[in-house]
Amino acid sequence: MSTAEARGVFHRARGRTLDAFPSEKEREWKGPFYFIQGADPQFGLMKAWSTGECDSGGDEWGQETRLTEQAVRAVNRLNPKPKFFVLCGDLVHAMPGLVLPSHNFITRAMPCGHRLFPCLGPLWTLSSIRTKITSYLCWCGHDLAHSRTAGMPWRKEQTEDLQRVLRDVDSEIPLVFVSGNHDVGNVPTPETIEEFQQTWGDDYFSFWVGGVLFLVLNSQFLYDASRCPALKQAQDQWLDQQLSIAGQRKCQHAIVFQHIPLFLESIDEDDDYFNLSKPVRKEMVDKLSKAGVKAVFSGHYHRNAGGIYQNLDMVVSSAIGCQLGKDTHGLRVVVVTAEKIVHRYYSLDELSEKGVEDDLMDLLKEK
Repeated sequence: MSTAEARGVFHRARGRTLDAFPSEKEREWKGPFYFIQGADPQFGLMKAWSTGECDSGGDEWGQETRLTEQAVRAVNRLNPKPKFFVLCGDLVHAMPGLVLPSHNFITRAMPCGHRLFPCLGPLWTLSSIRTKITSYLCWCGHDLAHSRTAGMPWRKEQTEDLQRVLRDVDSEIPLVFVSGNHDVGNVPTPETIEEFQQTWGDDYFSFWVGGVLFLVLNSQFLYDASRCPALKQAQDQWLDQQLSIAGQRKCQHAIVFQHIPLFLESIDEDDDYFNLSKPVRKEMVDKLSKAGVKAVFSGHYHRNAGGIYQNLDMVVSSAIGCQLGKDTHGLRVVVVTAEKIVHRYYSLDELSEKGVEDDLMDLLKEK
């Protein structure tokens, strides 16, 4: 499916909102509802991970295609229908515009060792990493100037195949797209952000559903915005404006979607490739908690995790695609009532065969 064709299928966020939910009709609480959260279909990672070539592999994505098709069928069977289906980033594996990572990104990635750059070997020095990535770019036939917009091999094909699969989502279940590091780059640039916007829609935006304010953030700006500081500043200013609405309690709940978790288990855990740095996470948690945000839903970790801090529920959902732990390929069902937000992770097989369990469905009957 071409980008132009996809525009006619998906409700894309434009102007920092999602037209699938007209705000003038959705600002009032109308009773309990639920939505589906997924993360990391990441077409191409399973092959790349299995061969230890996560930085340059990914020439096959049949497994991810079948798993995402199963996820779509499971969502389509649900009755009543969920209000929407959100995908929290890393839609495909092939990176956009291959540029050398910044000093900050490499320094933070180094402790993760072979989880991130399995081909680099034991010599974890900045110069060796940059040299080997440069060699890879040359091997791919990309000079550094061209690589700013070219992207890894197979990116176009992975994107088109994912869009083809998602085209089968019930038209009454809007899709919500969140940007991840494989969507805009570990160190995003104005060019990679523009590519995402053209393909999937705005990289950050808000929308209302039944009196609940949902905020979609570009978490790469929180990870490393060294190559696009003005774009990060714009998101920061926009977020402050949105949180002022939540802070005045003009919504029943406020919920955030982003790719990288604020933290995996504890606010005080060490910095890692899979979380945000301590200063950033603490600033964000304080800001979100003060505004009354109830939950942050994320992916990125390819495992289920999470924790609660200052009444903020940090929810980390495992992947539709490649699993890096002991969890199963799955989706999370999230029920929103007047008083609380209840969520449960289901394997794709469970959700396909049994649907949502009665205790969660009973919550939808509350007044």
